[in-house]
Amino acid sequence: MDIWSMWLDAIRSVIEMLSSDLSLGLGLAIVVATVLLRTVLLPLALPIAYRGCVRQKKMIKLQPELQELKERYASKPDVYMQKMLELYRKHDLTVIDTKSLLGALAQLPIFLGMFQVLRNAGDGVKFLWAQSLLRPDALFALFAGLATAFMMAVNPDLPEQMRMLLILVPSVLAVMAALQFSSALAIYWTTSNTFSAIQTVLLHVVIRRRIDSGALRILENLV
Repeated sequence: MDIWSMWLDAIRSVIEMLSSDLSLGLGLAIVVATVLLRTVLLPLALPIAYRGCVRQKKMIKLQPELQELKERYASKPDVYMQKMLELYRKHDLTVIDTKSLLGALAQLPIFLGMFQVLRNAGDGVKFLWAQSLLRPDALFALFAGLATAFMMAVNPDLPEQMRMLLILVPSVLAVMAALQFSSALAIYWTTSNTFSAIQTVLLHVVIRRRIDSGALRILENLV
C-alpha cells in the first residue's frame, strides 16, 4: 500500500470513528474532523498566515513608493525592476515569498486527501434536511459560499477598490463547486473556511497589538 492510500485510509478511519464509535453521525463527524485537522495544522499554518499578513501590510504601505517608481521609470522597465527590487530588499521583502509558498504546498496533500475521501462519502446518509450527503444540496452550497465570503471579508487588508470583487468571486465559485460535488464536501468547505475566517480575525488582532506596542514594525517610517 502506498503512502497516499494510507493517508486516505487514515482520514476514513477518523471520520468513521467519529461517526460510528462516537455516534456523531457523518455530518457532525465531518465538522469535527475538519476542526481537528485544521487545529493539528496550526503549528505549520499559523507562521505562514502570520508572514502573509505582515507581508500584505508592508506591500500596502509600499504602494505609493512603488507607484512613484512605476511612473518615474515608465519608459525604462529594466530600471524600474531594479529599483523595485532594491525597495523590496530594503524592507526585507522578496518578489515571491518562497517560505510561505513551500508551506502552503506542504499542506496541499492533506486537503486533497479530505477532498478525495469526502467527494464519494455519504451515499444514503441523512443529515439535517439533506436526504443523502453524497448528492449536492443547494442550501449547503449556499453555506459554503457564505463561509467563503466571511473568510474573505474579515481580511482588513484587501484592496478597497477590489474588495467587493475579491469577496464575491470566490464565494460564487464556492457555491458553483459545491453544487457539482457532494453535500459532504460542502460541509467540509463551510467548516474549513469558517475556521480560516476566525483564524484571520485573531491573527490580525495579534498583529495590531504587536504594532501598537512597538514589537512589530511594518516599515521603518511607520509611526
